[in-house]
Amino acid sequence: MFDEQTDAFERLVIMGRFPRDHEQKKGYNYRTDLKVELKRREKESTPIHHVQKVKKEIKRTTSTHLPNVQKPLSVKDLLTKRKPTEWVIEQVGAKGNLVLLAGESGCGKTSLMYSMVKAISRGEQFLGTFEAVKNKVLFIQADESKNNCAEKCHTMGIPDDIDFTFAEDGWDNLHLEDVARLEDQIGDKYGAIFLDSITTLLSGQKYSSKDTEFAMPLYALNNLASRKGLLIVMSSHLKKPDKGERSRVTKHCVSGTGAVYAAASDVWTIHKTPRPEMEDHFLFECLGKRNCEDGLIYNLQGDQETFSWYLHSAGGGQLAPQEERLCSTQVLEIFYSSDDWLSCKQISERVPHQEQHVRRVLRKLHAQNLLARRSRPNTNGRPTHIYGHPE
Repeated sequence: MFDEQTDAFERLVIMGRFPRDHEQKKGYNYRTDLKVELKRREKESTPIHHVQKVKKEIKRTTSTHLPNVQKPLSVKDLLTKRKPTEWVIEQVGAKGNLVLLAGESGCGKTSLMYSMVKAISRGEQFLGTFEAVKNKVLFIQADESKNNCAEKCHTMGIPDDIDFTFAEDGWDNLHLEDVARLEDQIGDKYGAIFLDSITTLLSGQKYSSKDTEFAMPLYALNNLASRKGLLIVMSSHLKKPDKGERSRVTKHCVSGTGAVYAAASDVWTIHKTPRPEMEDHFLFECLGKRNCEDGLIYNLQGDQETFSWYLHSAGGGQLAPQEERLCSTQVLEIFYSSDDWLSCKQISERVPHQEQHVRRVLRKLHAQNLLARRSRPNTNGRPTHIYGHPE
């Protein structure tokens, strides 16, 4: 219940019902105030004659004939048109996808996003580790004023060629009907779009963040990313833990209805670790979905002097990105000098990496069409998968 009251309070502050320095009163029922405010705004912004007009337009366009529906595709067609994953930021954000970055309040989500756009705009490594493909970036900043953003850009050394637009420029909301407006502004100029944040941009709808319909603009953004081949990154919040510190983060920790998590292609989180090993120790963790793998964890260290972020180490016994790249090279070298078909176990005996790490590399190399895979049946249970040159 306290989470719902906090969510209602934050939305009321964003909507201007309370000043930004207003302190939340424990025990006060902010949910009722939010319902009243939303009903008032709905009445003011939706005149009766407009509603009737929309209904008539819907009736005129309703038809059993759907001229734009494409004929079904066979699996052969799908595989012929299949493209390997194209990373804009290696392992973090893929082209044609909406990525959600969920974090605790005050944990540095915005500065982490600024680090991403800095890497993309220059074609440098994000966190000094993840390769980024150079692209023009548009950043829709609805949580910070122009001056606050300028201060942070100055402190972090953000490049001049990144374009910003703000709530006061007409982006105080991004509802379902605004996605087309965003597409017009993007045109063919940008390769990556960043939005900060869901709490601000999706507020003011007639739906609460607890309603499934609240996430409809996110589905539209994901479709936009797919159609135009963009990387879209949007920040969100993690729910506050019920008691004390959270022991782990799951998809159920993402603020709002489960549809918020479902609408994104991939979900990353940034949060403090309950067992810090260094000053300003945070966990950068993937909750999975389509491209990033569930359970990927990286130990980050923040820098409060420069608002910068640094990769300290890979977590969970996994390989760091540079180690994984080396493993991939070593695996491919085996097949450059041999026409053999080998299992994961046989390959792991020839490279200095554990079998679990080699299996992950093999899956990626197969997805990139760099290795072919066959299955060798066993007497019982799962077959043995073997790898060789693409056919």
